[in-house]
This record gives sequence, structure tokens and C-alpha cells, in this order.
Amino acid sequence: MKRILLFAVVGFVSCLQAEYMDRPVGYKIGQRMTIKPYVSMSAIYDSNVDGNRYGDDDIIWNINPGVGFQYIDECWQLMANAFYQYNAYTRDTSKTGNAYDYHGYGEDVTFRWTDSERTEKGWDFMLHESYKRVDQSEDMSLSDGTGYSRDREELRFAAGLQRRFNEYWHSDVNTGYYLLDYDNTTDKYASWLYGWSRWTVGGEVGFAPTKWTDFLLAASYQGYEQDNTNNAKSSRFSDESDGFTIQAGIGSWATERISYRVLAGFSRFEYSSNASSSDGFTYTVAGRWKIGETWNTMLSANSYFQPSEREYATAVRVDSISWGIAKSLVRGKVSATFDVSYRKESREYSYSNDADYDLDWMTARVGLNYVVNRYVTLFGRAEFQKCSGDGSKRAEYYDYDRFRGTIGLRFTY
Repeated sequence: MKRILLFAVVGFVSCLQAEYMDRPVGYKIGQRMTIKPYVSMSAIYDSNVDGNRYGDDDIIWNINPGVGFQYIDECWQLMANAFYQYNAYTRDTSKTGNAYDYHGYGEDVTFRWTDSERTEKGWDFMLHESYKRVDQSEDMSLSDGTGYSRDREELRFAAGLQRRFNEYWHSDVNTGYYLLDYDNTTDKYASWLYGWSRWTVGGEVGFAPTKWTDFLLAASYQGYEQDNTNNAKSSRFSDESDGFTIQAGIGSWATERISYRVLAGFSRFEYSSNASSSDGFTYTVAGRWKIGETWNTMLSANSYFQPSEREYATAVRVDSISWGIAKSLVRGKVSATFDVSYRKESREYSYSNDADYDLDWMTARVGLNYVVNRYVTLFGRAEFQKCSGDGSKRAEYYDYDRFRGTIGLRFTY
């Protein structure tokens, strides 16, 4: 289900980053405000910087300064972060002659207010905003919009309001906006990429007969406007698409340490002002298990429809699943993480048979952090990704294996 899950990514990262005893506390201003400046430096080996079957390897040098901010009151909290990053490639140019070196910057802000505990009567409000400007790409997560190797901007707003009427009944409404804008400068890039803007609105009703069980009914609507009007071939197609999703399921807490959420239902996606449509069974799954004081694990899976970023007049069905586990060692001085993910993109219909193909990504990552002292952390990460295409000659271009190894230092006050 293509809902705006405000803290899904935050929750996953929190699961995979074990707490350590000597972590920096930042600049304390009074009892509630903290400012945390940081800078990280790393070297990255990438066996396939182009992300295709003909890609070259390279070594990338990265520097990433930033600052975090948080203010925690009795009923509300405000968290913010701003960053800048610069990546320098050793070879500096790709086969097409485009410089790979890139910089990026961005910020994100999250506000939450509540007047009750999790199971008590009351209100809960969340607001999130983020902006990111990226030249080229190093992302292997394939999250919301796959983030192809292209200069781009991403802007996101999301808000959610929940009302718990009593110990049994609750409801919430949510809305969001997402902008994915690719640079399609014709003298710089040979092919066109199709970003979009998306509005979403949704709601959910829940009934919890016990604190361990919560029956859920959710619905959402998505409206897309795709960036295809300036392309001569694609401008004859409407740039508007929309869709809706209805799901039902169960969620809550299995035990004090295990939380879960499982929904399934129906989605419909109409492309080019209802010129074509696709629909089918979709699902949303999330679970977290605090195995012990030093172990955490999380599982998530979902499916949804969206426009294609590579082809115009094409819809994509996305199915994805990921699992991760984290362990804290040596009294919190060392933390280790491991996660695997699978993502499948199926072109449901297309303006061309050659553009109707499937892509499958398998990704595995392992990470290790060592706290040298309260200011310095040494980190390493290894990632392997395999992409395979099926259904047309075009898909064969995206058959590739990719390995990335990272080692670096992070300085935090």
C-alpha cells in the first residue's frame, strides 16, 4: 500500500543501529535542546558505478559534514538535520564523458505532538518535511523512486493526525506530497528520465478488543503528474495518473517485545487520464522484535503501483521485502548489522512491447561500527547487489552484479 508511513525508514534505521554507552551527547542548551554537529569521511570501492552490464569500477572519496538538532518537551518534540556531501571519483569520468564527481545537500524536519500514552484516549499529530539535492547517485536502497544515477531533486511533505477515542477505537487521517525531479539536459544526458509529483490522502480505522490485537481498515488515494510533457515522443500522452488502495488486516503487539502490522487488499492504478489501467492484490507488512537488550530485528514488505521512471506511458508494479538484524557488542562499543532486501518491478502495460519487462534486485549488506571514544567512530560496510532483467532486449542491459565496500571515520560532538 502506497501510504505515507512517516517513520518507516526512521524505525528501520533505529532497529539497525544499536545503542552504545559512550555516544556523544552534543551541545546541551538547557534541559531540552541538543545540537549535534558531525562530519564523516570515507573511501568507497564500487565495482559497477554505472549500474548496468557494461559498468566500470572506481574508488569514491566522500566527505559529509552536517548538524543535528532536537528539542524534547513533555508533550512534543522537534528533530531536524542538515547535511552537505561531496563525492570525488578517482577516474572522474564515465564512458559517455560525463563527470561523476558530485555534491549534494539537504535537510529534514520532523515534529510530533501527543497528549496521551499509546493506549490512552487522546490525540497524536506528526509532521515531516525533507529536501534533498543530489548530483549523480550512490543510493542502493531502491526506496521511494529508485533514484537512478542522474542529477535530481527530491521534496517531501507528510502529515498524520490520529485520534484514540477510548481503549478500543481509534482512527487517523494522513496526507503527503512527494516531488522527484530529474535533470534532463539534452546535451548532458542521452536518455530521458521521468520524474513526478504525487499527492496522497488516506485514512484508517482500528478496533482493539485487547492490547495484543488491533483490527484495521485503511484506504488511500494517490494522484500523479509525470514529467513527460517536454519530450516530443511522450508529450502526446497525458501526464496525469491516479489510483486508490483499500486494505484490511491486523496489527498491534504480540508481546511486550514484538510489534507487527499486516494488511492486504486491492489497488487500482489508472494511467494517462484513464487511458489504461492496472489493478491487483497488494499488501503491507511490518514487524519488529526486540530479541534482547542487545538484539533487534525488523521485517517489512509492501506492494504498490507507480509510473515508470525510464519509460513514458508505462505503469510499474513494485513488490519489495527486507529484513535486518542488529547486535550490540563489547558493552555497546561495537555494533554489527546485517540486512537483505528484494525488489521486483513489473511493467504492467506499455506504449511499446520492448519496454514491457521485469527487473529484480537482490541486495545484502553487512555493517560494523566501533566507538573509538565519545567523539570518534570507525565504520565499515559491505554491500552486494544483483540485478536481473527479463521480458525484452532492453532488460538485458540491466543484468549486472555490483559490490560496494566502505570504510570511514565519523566525528561527532
